[in-house]
Amino acid sequence: MPPSPAASPTSSPPTATVPGFRIRRARRGDAEALASLLRELGFPEGSDTQTVHWVTSHPEIEIFVACDAQDRPVGMISLSHRPQLRLKGRIATVDELVVTETWRRRGVGRALLLHAIERTRVLSVKRLELAARSTQGDGLARFYQACGFVEDCMVFHHGGA
Repeated sequence: MPPSPAASPTSSPPTATVPGFRIRRARRGDAEALASLLRELGFPEGSDTQTVHWVTSHPEIEIFVACDAQDRPVGMISLSHRPQLRLKGRIATVDELVVTETWRRRGVGRALLLHAIERTRVLSVKRLELAARSTQGDGLARFYQACGFVEDCMVFHHGGA
């Protein structure tokens, strides 16, 4: 992906176009497609329209979708970013990354991840993190490592929250 021109902290990188799909910001009208992608990711309840509207309008969360020629989302990446004390700057997290089964192994996931990485550069993020379920196997770990991520720490979640 070519480097983005200098941008203000609130602007987003240009829309990427790759053979067979393009990447754009998610819109409220994508709620049903996002819910379907989340179900493929292993969250049987997906999401609801109200939550999609809330997330897509939140200033510290960005969702990008890869769309087919008919502008239907075939993949998505959700990126949250916020200030953090210990880094003396912003930290970003890839919250979800999923590509629908029929579009996998075509470069869609890599393009979405590279798009998010470029966005973190525009935001001057000090650290980009992601968490993946350990049940997703070694193939996913190899994919993230090939994209420049290194295994760093354990992630725990509280069962009562």
